[in-house]
Amino acid sequence: MPDSARNVVQPDTALHIRVTNHGKIQTCVQFALASLEEHPDRPVTFHTMPAAKGKAVDRSETNNSVAPTKDQPGGSGAAVSKRPHNHTSMTTIPRLISVVEIVKREHLKTLDPALSQAGKLSGLHQYNEIGELEPEEPEDALSPEEERQRAITLALSSKRQQHKVAYMKVTLSRKELPDLVPTGATYQQPEIRALSKSARTRLKRKLKKSDAAT
Repeated sequence: MPDSARNVVQPDTALHIRVTNHGKIQTCVQFALASLEEHPDRPVTFHTMPAAKGKAVDRSETNNSVAPTKDQPGGSGAAVSKRPHNHTSMTTIPRLISVVEIVKREHLKTLDPALSQAGKLSGLHQYNEIGELEPEEPEDALSPEEERQRAITLALSSKRQQHKVAYMKVTLSRKELPDLVPTGATYQQPEIRALSKSARTRLKRKLKKSDAAT
């Protein structure tokens, strides 16, 4: 088997983290960084998709969410506004981007200078995906008359009413994930951290000492 085939990381082994509107971003960042350090071959996927309904959810995804979403039960008890509002899978996209940028920046800081090539350290590979959620259907079956009324209501509703709901997924990996690109993901190359002159000098001294010891 060629070396390139052995080094390919499977994206389906990624740790999935759901980003929501509440909670501390730093908690999410620290969890992702810890996973990247403890499991170098395991990618981390951040996403804004809602938790699955009526089925078991991946434990890692549930426990590692930033916080419960706004539309989960158990809120303050205030009356629900009838004004149309954006779905949380869309409103949390800016928050997801912030988390991703912090993780990439902090990961670069943690890299050992001994891993540098030509005085530079390479960061995380990034894969971005944008998709659309299926429209939510009523949980209970509608009678023919209710279906007709619903169709009339949708037809008479404002053109500005949003029917499509977008979500975002971003996968960060220490190694390339070429299988994600054919599925529609856009690729961003790792950020590069150049070592300072003093850091390069210390690295050379360290390498000389290790060579002398051997």
